[in-house]
Amino acid sequence: MRNIGIVGAGVAGLELGLYLQGHGIDTTIYTDRGPDQIREGRLPSLVVRFDPTRQRERTLGVDHWNYADYGAFGIRMFIGGERPLIWKGSFRAPASGVDMRIYQSTLLLDFAARGGAVELDALGAQDVARLAARHDLMVVCAGRSDLAQLFPRDPERSPYAEPQRWLTGAFFRGLALPESLRVNYTASPGNGEIFQSPFTSFDGHVSCILVEAIPGGAFDALTQLRYEDDPKRFEGTLLELLRRHAPLIYEHASPKEFAVTRPLDVLQGAITPTVRHGYRSLEGRGHALALGDMHVINDPIVAQGANTASRCARLLGELLIRDEPIDEGFCRAAEAQLWQASRAATEWTNATLQPPPPHALAVFAAAAESREAADELCDNFGCPEQNWEIFGSPAGAAAFLARHGSSLTPR
Repeated sequence: MRNIGIVGAGVAGLELGLYLQGHGIDTTIYTDRGPDQIREGRLPSLVVRFDPTRQRERTLGVDHWNYADYGAFGIRMFIGGERPLIWKGSFRAPASGVDMRIYQSTLLLDFAARGGAVELDALGAQDVARLAARHDLMVVCAGRSDLAQLFPRDPERSPYAEPQRWLTGAFFRGLALPESLRVNYTASPGNGEIFQSPFTSFDGHVSCILVEAIPGGAFDALTQLRYEDDPKRFEGTLLELLRRHAPLIYEHASPKEFAVTRPLDVLQGAITPTVRHGYRSLEGRGHALALGDMHVINDPIVAQGANTASRCARLLGELLIRDEPIDEGFCRAAEAQLWQASRAATEWTNATLQPPPPHALAVFAAAAESREAADELCDNFGCPEQNWEIFGSPAGAAAFLARHGSSLTPR
């Protein structure tokens, strides 16, 4: 009987653990925080899960937030500038935003209730090597720096050496959601992006704001502030940014009531998009394989991180339930397949962090003219290969435009 050790209780670690558990494989999840500590902590991330991820959750029996009348039913995009551009489209099936503190703690409890072993420990690289003697494979999902030394950065797949955006996100009251419950996506050239999304948190259904600030742009005014130092100034600065740069979001704000829901409902920081080598030998004690944020960590600008982690967790689970040796050949093949599953989302994300090329602007303009074109772009958020095929080259954009009868010509 196989025995797998998983380090980290994020989306990748939890979904892999639940999948292996469902196939009769002994699995231990190592995490530095238990369910109560997770729920009581600071908001760690803002994750919108698209339909393919939600389908995987249903097969795992953890579809706990399946609201018929609440979720993200599409995208409305506003591109500012001298000639603002607006388009909106719908998902074929709704996406879902759930506070990751609720999501992670609930799935960790599910795993334990079904007989899974959970060990609370803040592991370092040496601990992973030590624990390898107890398992046939160590899968490292936690993206902490003390574990990253196990998996060197892959420079050929990591074009950025520093963050391209500074992130500020929070849940708010006094900010209504649009009736159609779409993600409001604002792009302000030279400044960054602002997103408004429907989420479920401890206060029920809430409105979330995520600001992606380009260093040196107008949104930097918010990144220079800490909510804890002056909540009113923080909230007032954000409200003014919405008024000036994100009118489709600001129109839903009640300025006198606009406020962060709770002090711990704020996140601030930055991500350096990174791809790491996917496995390593543990000094003759077996192997460690990287998954989720330890293998590929992307900026959240097109919401692919957790969805890619879920996809890769299922792929690795399917490989591990096969009756074949878990040796270096297995790890090498798994690394290649996991990168292939992550590649389109990673390259699309990295490209979106740069100013849009003319062919991408032509695609957005076509979406403003054609609801069918807009719907296709929306639904492809759950299938990044298809959107990367469109945005990745003028030829891909031209095929998209021709498919929707657009007279625009990408350059």
